[in-house]
Amino acid sequence: MEIQEYVDIKNYSTFKIGGQFRYFVVISSIEELSQIYVIAREDVKYKNTPIFILGGGSNIVFSDGVINVVALKIEIKGFEIINETDEYLDIRVGAGENWDDFVKRSVEMNLSGVEAMSIIPGTVGAGPVQNVGAYGVEVKDIILNVEVFDKNINEFKILSNLDCKFGYRDSIFKNEEKDRYIITYVIYRLSKKEPRIPNYPDVLKYFADKNLLNPSLENIREAIIFIRNSKLPDFRRLPNVGSFFKNPIIENILADKLKENYLNIKIFPIDENYSKIPAGWLIENAELKGKSFGNISVYDKSALVLVNNNNASFDDLIYAKNEIIKIVFDKFKITLEQEPEIV
Repeated sequence: MEIQEYVDIKNYSTFKIGGQFRYFVVISSIEELSQIYVIAREDVKYKNTPIFILGGGSNIVFSDGVINVVALKIEIKGFEIINETDEYLDIRVGAGENWDDFVKRSVEMNLSGVEAMSIIPGTVGAGPVQNVGAYGVEVKDIILNVEVFDKNINEFKILSNLDCKFGYRDSIFKNEEKDRYIITYVIYRLSKKEPRIPNYPDVLKYFADKNLLNPSLENIREAIIFIRNSKLPDFRRLPNVGSFFKNPIIENILADKLKENYLNIKIFPIDENYSKIPAGWLIENAELKGKSFGNISVYDKSALVLVNNNNASFDDLIYAKNEIIKIVFDKFKITLEQEPEIV
């Protein structure tokens, strides 16, 4: 285990924005994780320097300059079947595993539950933090337990699904226990039952066009990959962090008014009081799709994505974000919230 100094952040961010980490170390095992905390606590050089946890860098934006942290790049690996019945399989996966590699392997094993989340960038350990999801499925739907290192007491623990307090793009790891836990392994329960087509227009149309009524898991994964690639930019070509804004949850009184004024609006009821409205629809109908704000643009194929055109700075991004929020609010009286974490 080597602690490096002044490491360029852009190499670890899919948005290619940010300055340098003051200290940086790759963590490949839980033993190294324990060891680095002893070093950080006892070595005068690192004492009082905050520890920052880094996964795949696909849902986070870094500021410019030197960020005074000890950045831990979690690369703990592992894929272990720990329980099996006629109906399901429980798998323990290392937090440092690539998320889509895990999805691909699960599909190849004919296990359903994650196929709708194909080619989401990032690591397994990042999933519970954001409660990552796509096409009506979230990781909370398949997570049994999350294994963590508790920094407060320097011990390893197991948190249940309920302990994690999952919500829409939310969890205990983002709120009341932010910075307390480091995720080391995630235990998933995947189904052996026949898969169901995600009930989303784009996916349903894909299979209707192919006249495929009972697709296999591989067929569903292929559909999701095709649809996502047609809408979302490859971060290796156009740096981005995927969906930049959360889909707002609004009161039904406001939802009803919007339906009266915009016949093509897409609103999804949650309960008798609230509904969800796509942030992409709001941005597009505020005439911002494809619009540039200096070195940051709203992607021309998906208004939910912001892209780094050419060496954008952190200030460029904050300016673009604030302008989009303002313009959308002025038109719809709805305040957009960012999805990625900003450090």
